[in-house]
Amino acid sequence: NNDEDSERSELCHIWLLDTNGSLANNLSAATSINTSLEISAPQQETIYTQNIIGVVEGSDPRLKEEYIIYSAHYDHVGIGTADETGDVIYNGARDNAVGTTTVLSMAEHLSKYPTKRSALFILFTGEEKGLIGSRYYVENPVIPLNQMVFCFNSDNAGYNDTNLATIVGLPRTTAAKHITAAAKPFGITAVDDPAPEQGLFDRSDNVAFARAGIPAPTYSLGFTAFNGDVTKYYHRPGDEADTLDYDYLLKFFRSYVLAGRYIGDADETPFWTEGDKYFEAGKSLYKSKQP
Repeated sequence: NNDEDSERSELCHIWLLDTNGSLANNLSAATSINTSLEISAPQQETIYTQNIIGVVEGSDPRLKEEYIIYSAHYDHVGIGTADETGDVIYNGARDNAVGTTTVLSMAEHLSKYPTKRSALFILFTGEEKGLIGSRYYVENPVIPLNQMVFCFNSDNAGYNDTNLATIVGLPRTTAAKHITAAAKPFGITAVDDPAPEQGLFDRSDNVAFARAGIPAPTYSLGFTAFNGDVTKYYHRPGDEADTLDYDYLLKFFRSYVLAGRYIGDADETPFWTEGDKYFEAGKSLYKSKQP
């Protein structure tokens, strides 16, 4: 009954890892058990951190009122559990120094050669703590949300195919044709997320913009599966800069920059593909721009 359920929910309990079942066997054989448990309260500390934002005004008198966001998170997980070598520093070369460099490459290019649309560059803090920086920005935008027509996010875990760029959410926006075309000159192929079971679209900073209605795919290093070639570096101390393929990265950065250029100069404003779960949110956000 409800009273019993209430009593059960208030019963203190702990979970124990019993890999080989020995603890369970010992407990079942014992007639009485004496034990003690010491629990320390978690320590809380207030930390002040920032998103980093830059802007380049577009060259077209009309289209410069529309902004393309180029985004990545610059935080990582810091110091954690040691690996087999004793290394405790999680450097985050792939996740997400590569993404940060992707955005900086775009900023360097557009500072010299602006597109017709304006560009907003955002490096987010607190992604690894729950997408904090991007959620804060969407709640406190420096430019009205309905002027931000596309978010071109870059986030990475790892790669296992240097012939690809994996765009999480590629077919979900009308910018797919520009992203696909921009990869070809550099000998790589833009492909959609091959591991939808990982829920990657909803695990990066792009999702805060998507929920607001802004089309927002994530540009990632090429992978064909979220397998050991990726996970051996993902949130691991071994994610070091000297383990990266820089010839591949150069092609990756250039294809992102060219894709941004195509999107920023296109006559058509990018939007969600009809039927996408965020399509209606986009229509609501851009009432004056979409039918």
